[in-house]
Amino acid sequence: MKVKEKITLALLTILYLLMIVSYVPGQLVGTLKATLAHIMVTIPYTVGLTIFAVSIMQKIVGQKLLPDRVARIYLTVGLMAEFVYAIYHYSQQGQVMS
Repeated sequence: MKVKEKITLALLTILYLLMIVSYVPGQLVGTLKATLAHIMVTIPYTVGLTIFAVSIMQKIVGQKLLPDRVARIYLTVGLMAEFVYAIYHYSQQGQVMS
């Protein structure tokens, strides 16, 4: 992996970790609980969609994808899922977990 690819992968990871945090103002324990609950709800969907996308891409390419490519796909799918999840909650359709 080149340095540029390492940097972009690290930035994707940091952005994903920032988006997955469910902040509860003034409550560290509440933030940790809400984040853990959020992770338990969203991770299975993200992993499932990643497995689906990777399997399709492997069929098209005809060979296994490199682990860093799979990580990029996971982070991209995760960021899109977090964006949709945030829109859902910020539009007052969902209830904030605490």
